[in-house]
Amino acid sequence: MKKISMALFGLLSMANVNAASLTVDGGWNKFTFGGAGSSWSETFSFTLTNAAKFSVTDAFLSGDQFSFTDGHTIWSTSTPVNDGTDFGSDYDAALASTKFSSLSVILGAGSYTISGLTTLSPYGGGGAAAQLSSVPVPAAAFMFAPALLGFMGLRRKAKNTVA
Repeated sequence: MKKISMALFGLLSMANVNAASLTVDGGWNKFTFGGAGSSWSETFSFTLTNAAKFSVTDAFLSGDQFSFTDGHTIWSTSTPVNDGTDFGSDYDAALASTKFSSLSVILGAGSYTISGLTTLSPYGGGGAAAQLSSVPVPAAAFMFAPALLGFMGLRRKAKNTVA
């Protein structure tokens, strides 16, 4: 049943949409949508050589909600607060606000085509945006590497003293 619903979601979301190519750290890519159940005006295609963060956020008036898929996984954005908050096209502020529906997912290396549906739209349509951003290597990884090398050295020393 899950495979059938994912296939149906994919077919419905591909109808009458444009393809947009995303690049990592290329900024926000706007799309429009109609009422609940409508597809996004854009599908997003890209290939990643390293992991990257794919983010979707509502903008303008809070209250819209989305689901999107890469053909294998279906994600849903957070539940919005429909109180008329308006950040205009400041997508960074909308992504940071709990009043706007948004979601960021980490995607691994590979090729992707992401399409989406509007699941809630109290205003009958609007605008939103998606972006790809690089995933920085955590500073802890740089601190962990010397410790790992130290443990490997201790292990080697222990093996040499036993023999």
